[in-house]
Amino acid sequence: MISKNFYESLEALAFERGLTIEEVLSKVETAIAISCKNSGYTGDIKTEWDFDRKRIRVFEYKYVVDEIDPEGPKGQITLEEAQEIKPKIKVGGEIRTEINLGSFTRKAASIFKQSLLSGLKELERENAYNYFKEKVGEVITAKVIDYSNNFVTFSVGKDCYANMPDKEGIPGEDFFPGDEKKVYITKVEKTTKGPKIFITRNNREIVKRLFEMEIPEVADGSIEIMGIARDPGSRSKVGVLSLVNNLDPKGACVGPGGLRIKRINEMLNDEKIDIFTWKDTPEELIAEALMPARVLSVIADEKTKQATVIVSDDQYSLAIGRNGQNARLAAYAIGWRIDIKNVTDATAEGIEFTYNVNKG
Repeated sequence: MISKNFYESLEALAFERGLTIEEVLSKVETAIAISCKNSGYTGDIKTEWDFDRKRIRVFEYKYVVDEIDPEGPKGQITLEEAQEIKPKIKVGGEIRTEINLGSFTRKAASIFKQSLLSGLKELERENAYNYFKEKVGEVITAKVIDYSNNFVTFSVGKDCYANMPDKEGIPGEDFFPGDEKKVYITKVEKTTKGPKIFITRNNREIVKRLFEMEIPEVADGSIEIMGIARDPGSRSKVGVLSLVNNLDPKGACVGPGGLRIKRINEMLNDEKIDIFTWKDTPEELIAEALMPARVLSVIADEKTKQATVIVSDDQYSLAIGRNGQNARLAAYAIGWRIDIKNVTDATAEGIEFTYNVNKG
């Protein structure tokens, strides 16, 4: 019989390792069977659990047969052998003997311990894999452990680590041991050494997930993110739509005094984020996406999703943006091809337009 103290130590071990007592007891049962086999027991080893009294009893079962079947169950014993132990037993009967684990040798105890620890490690790896598998597509907080050879090693919880190529980070950011970063889990693979976790900080989805984490109205579905475009480390554009009357989606995302969006900026290494309101008409939508530039006219072809945008001469550089960034991100965020012209060039090219948009 295994004592109550041993059982309670298993409960403490389960709690410490984040496992259930049932999971731990299954590995104890396996370890006992291995240890008994190495101690000369040839029968079928079974454990009986007394959960109320917190005790475990271990038994060896031997099953009486006419002839040993090599393909049959464990613990077979011939009638002749069985009757030497229990004279009146017949074929089909069984011999049940309780095993005193306290009498095991030091070697047997060592085998039990090694088998149990190995089983617990296996459980931890399996549980960690299942945990992170469910986290694929989500953002978690990870701590920098090391940065060398173009890889950043993060502690991601559950005694697991993830190695992120620095190209998956945000351009220009630093990684110092102890720093905490928000990372997006893209994939998890099962290995013999535990889950292999793939993370990034430079995709668009991390922006969406951070909006969901930091802005309650996005989290509860009152505001929907309709489009995102991103130059990691430089600028993102996010189109938002309110599904609730009298709720300003842009204002809610920015937050009082800009606090909400500032928190997201900080998590992304101070990356700038332009938030624009999603509109029903192409003209209004394109004008919103190109902010902070002020648009005068939009000539839109909804079939091809191509548009010519007219801006005043002094707004042309702002509409295009440095290296074309503003126009490129706006087009990508809304899924349109956009050609921007200033009033002087549009007039010279004979482009007819009306002042159908005024964001001034």
